[in-house]
Amino acid sequence: MNHDITKEKGGAFSRTLEEVDVGDTIVYHVGAYAKGPHKSDALKAYEAGLCLLYQRKLPDGQFAYTASKKKVKK
Repeated sequence: MNHDITKEKGGAFSRTLEEVDVGDTIVYHVGAYAKGPHKSDALKAYEAGLCLLYQRKLPDGQFAYTASKKKVKK
């Protein structure tokens, strides 16, 4: 399932990542460059091994910056 938090305020990324299922995606920014209130939280979650980050090119030359929740090994 795809979750779009591009219009939500800071702090929404971590909350959404916690609530979604493994394999679900979170679009946290759309634009030419990665930025916005969720960029830092997305990078921290990636560094902690909680998600994968990638970008999808959109037809208008913009990118959808996206995180995919990973299964966490215990």
